[in-house]
Amino acid sequence: MTTKIHPLSRLPRELLDARSRFDCGTPALNSYLAETASQHEARNITRTFCGETDGALSGYYALTNANVDVSALPPDVIKKYKLPTHQLPVVRLARLAVDSRFQGQGLGQTLLINAMVKVIRVAELSGCMGLTVDAKHDRAAGFYLEFGFRQAPENGRLLFMPLPEIQELLQQG
Repeated sequence: MTTKIHPLSRLPRELLDARSRFDCGTPALNSYLAETASQHEARNITRTFCGETDGALSGYYALTNANVDVSALPPDVIKKYKLPTHQLPVVRLARLAVDSRFQGQGLGQTLLINAMVKVIRVAELSGCMGLTVDAKHDRAAGFYLEFGFRQAPENGRLLFMPLPEIQELLQQG
């Protein structure tokens, strides 16, 4: 199984047409890719990247810029990285989904690592403190926790990974 990651704007025509057949098991994630991702792309709201595995559209993720209130971050992160006490710039992983046919094969990890590489690039160009994600459900939150994301103190589905920990994770793998 070989997976290539393409920006949505450069997705081969046959895969662009395949968006309506994408099914990850979560209707909101399916409809985002089929109906909204191109509009968000054109309006500079998000950037969507699609995985192609053996010629099929196998998964995608979307990134956007955001701010996070430092009070939403775990206290140990604030202390360890001596974060200022105001809104902090982050990259938000707006969506990540894997087609049901490809689930359980490590594609979610591949997509997440690819997104983290892009976070490093953003930090080099404009600065950001890390990556946040609002997990859609507890199973998704568990996926991110396995990679070292931290839960917000008052919202277990708001997860954060500080930039130094992303850098360290990428150096290991």
